[in-house]
Amino acid sequence: MSHPHHHALPAVPDRLALPGIVQFLAAVAVVFGGAALYWAFTHDLSLAWSSYLIGMFFALGLGVFGVAWLAILYLSRADWAVTMRRIPEAMTAWLVPGSVLALLLGLGAGTLYHWSHPEVIAHDELLRHKAPFLNMTTFWVLVGLSCLLWIVFAWRFVATSHRQDREGGIGPTRTSRTLSAIFLVVFALTISVVSFYWLMSLEAHWFSTMFAVLVFTDIVQTGLAFIAVVAGLMVLFGALRGFLNQNHLHSLGKMLFASTGFWAYIYFCQFMLIWYANIPEETVYFIRRLDNGWYPYFLLLPALKFVIPFLLLLPRRAKRNPHTLVPVALLILFAQFWELYLMVGPAIGHGEEAAHAHLPVIEFAVTLGFVGLFVLVFGWALRRHDPVPLKDPAMMACLEYHT
Repeated sequence: MSHPHHHALPAVPDRLALPGIVQFLAAVAVVFGGAALYWAFTHDLSLAWSSYLIGMFFALGLGVFGVAWLAILYLSRADWAVTMRRIPEAMTAWLVPGSVLALLLGLGAGTLYHWSHPEVIAHDELLRHKAPFLNMTTFWVLVGLSCLLWIVFAWRFVATSHRQDREGGIGPTRTSRTLSAIFLVVFALTISVVSFYWLMSLEAHWFSTMFAVLVFTDIVQTGLAFIAVVAGLMVLFGALRGFLNQNHLHSLGKMLFASTGFWAYIYFCQFMLIWYANIPEETVYFIRRLDNGWYPYFLLLPALKFVIPFLLLLPRRAKRNPHTLVPVALLILFAQFWELYLMVGPAIGHGEEAAHAHLPVIEFAVTLGFVGLFVLVFGWALRRHDPVPLKDPAMMACLEYHT
């Protein structure tokens, strides 16, 4: 049952809005990324579409994590996160434009994916065996359906939350918990499908039973890092004073800290199992990332995604202090770009034309463009609704939360 605790609540802040400087930098990033993508399309189609894939997947992962995080919070009854719920809700707004941009990747399938060419399949026995899944018709249907399901569930979560803002009561919370249980199953299936199509099938002869789990950990770690940046800056500048404090940051920081260890565990498991089995069909993936100048890039990844953030977030005060938490979260966001570059870059080109390592200037610029567009959409969604869900029955428990 809901209790009327409004008299005990701190002063409710105005609707949240991104600072002007953030909006300006996001707009500059969009222009810069668009110019880099235009240049790539006029000079090198492989570079253009691979950069597009990296940026698109980076931003879409943030959007779908917003839905997954809401589901996780509702199912785990995480009262500590109630006052920061508007952050993942606003992240889901990207799913509509992000899905449109994701589906446009299909136009570059002929450049990125060898399995998209019928003449290639006709002369490749393994690809003929995979053809019922690796074909453009199934690609459009399954990827489109996955994006549609994400959008529908995101809309239901946000609409139910706003109904609670109007009516109060425990009913909307129970509805969201039911939606959460269903969505997490849907999410596990759909994120596997899209990761197989967009990333794993770049090297259609290779396979890994750990790949979908690795992509899941990437999305969790990156999504938590984005929320940590936003929540940390809110605490730093007092945007939700009285509703969001260092205790809430501490729990969020612990989740981010745990995600770095989880990523390292999954990444090591995939590498160790392939190395130990030493099967040519599996080892080709890592061999390709050790040749043609990729080795230093490959070695840098675990340092960026695990070693540095793990050590920096280890002290208790680091998780509570936005001056530490925000820079580490930004590093993790960059590390996600680096991992996507290592997933996509070496896969472009085959045989004597295998891709050689290079500083990912264009790839990074295009990814910044996607992130800038995501931030603008996120900011638009953030200011459309009340900054905190005042009528959530767990509001007082959240305000009294201590770690």
